[in-house]
Amino acid sequence: MPHHAHRTIPHAPGLIPVLGHAPALLRDPLGFIGALGRVGGVVRVRLGPRTVCVVTDPALVHTLLVGLAHDCPPQGVRDTLRAAFTAERVASCVPVVEEVTRERVGRWRHGHVIDVAREMNHLALEIVTRALFGARLRADSALAFHRALPDLVRGQLVRSLYPHRALARLPLPVNRGYDAALAVLDRVVDQTLARGGQSNGDGGGDGDGERTLLALLRATPDPATGSPLDEAAVRSEAITMFGAGTEPVATTLTWLFHELLRHPRVCARLMAELDGLPRAAPDGSGDGLTLDALGRLPYTARVLREVTRLHAPHAFLLRTAARDVDLGPYRVPAGTGLLYSLTAPHRDPAHHRDPLRFDPDRWLADRPGGAAAGPHAFLPFGVGEHRCVGETFAWAELAVVAATVLRAWQPLPVAGSHAREVVSGTVQAQGLSMALAARTPGGPAATEAAEATP
Repeated sequence: MPHHAHRTIPHAPGLIPVLGHAPALLRDPLGFIGALGRVGGVVRVRLGPRTVCVVTDPALVHTLLVGLAHDCPPQGVRDTLRAAFTAERVASCVPVVEEVTRERVGRWRHGHVIDVAREMNHLALEIVTRALFGARLRADSALAFHRALPDLVRGQLVRSLYPHRALARLPLPVNRGYDAALAVLDRVVDQTLARGGQSNGDGGGDGDGERTLLALLRATPDPATGSPLDEAAVRSEAITMFGAGTEPVATTLTWLFHELLRHPRVCARLMAELDGLPRAAPDGSGDGLTLDALGRLPYTARVLREVTRLHAPHAFLLRTAARDVDLGPYRVPAGTGLLYSLTAPHRDPAHHRDPLRFDPDRWLADRPGGAAAGPHAFLPFGVGEHRCVGETFAWAELAVVAATVLRAWQPLPVAGSHAREVVSGTVQAQGLSMALAARTPGGPAATEAAEATP
């Protein structure tokens, strides 16, 4: 496009002297970014002295992630991790995820009320350490991790919006909390690296060290140098996986149970399908869940897809233009931060009819705006060259947890309890409690589903 045809990037309204738009963005990120769509497809936002361009048009978000993948790369991308999530490796993790989940829900009791977010956070951490690293954390380390997690994700959010890096060194409460949380994460990762793949009397690992992510990281050459990764690089990748594999996964699972409690017919229909899966014996012997079996669950896939559409875990993400780039009619200068939300396209009525309604069947191929809605309609793991390398594992993990929980327990609502959408790094579901009723295959829930299914 000729230079003279470039459209001027509009400025967001509501500029506050010195602070810019940072207070509005921190106060209500999803509302603030969603409202910018009325201003333009790309909008300038001031964060103190720093200018960031917010990409609001879903088609331009797709262009940013696909067409400009190398001109606007995400930070911290490393090809090493791609080899960790082949179909074969994911398939080998499925039995471990099932075992970990079965152990966790085996502590639940009929009639008890659980804090869903807390349980899912503990479960997600156990899955990361055992399925990916072949290790078990000590109870005190796991507890410290969960206590530190809110400060970690809150600090990541605030620090990503600082207009200058020097602010991260100031003794602000958010910085002190983040630094303390990061120290806890460092200890957890160090313990995991030391115990990963071990087999010992205290349950320190699964004894299959050659199949763990840790072993793969230590054996795979660095794509940039061809040399094996040093321990600092291995540690860095481990920290990345802990971050990506705990809080976002736990948040998505919490939203899943939120929607199932709000839509009992969906829950019953889902349980009816899950009851047809193979089951391992109580001692773990016999047939259990497999990746192939999970692939034959069309309704489960639609439910999980709808949960991740409506509740994409990341409020917003940030890339930086490595050179001058064109986004539609806009020219973005090199060095400019490009902020975008995956939630906004998922809730855009141009792509999803009645977008705030939870409807798994919108993904049926013959439904308008569903399976054939186009490449801009559904981006929970990103798209293109730098899409999340753990996407296949994440889908399998969500399905295994759903199957293991719902074949053992009927979730029941608790009066006065509901999930609140709170943005703190991820779009969290806070405050959700649910009651538990033990169930068996073919029980009342499955019967209800059969009657409700068209």
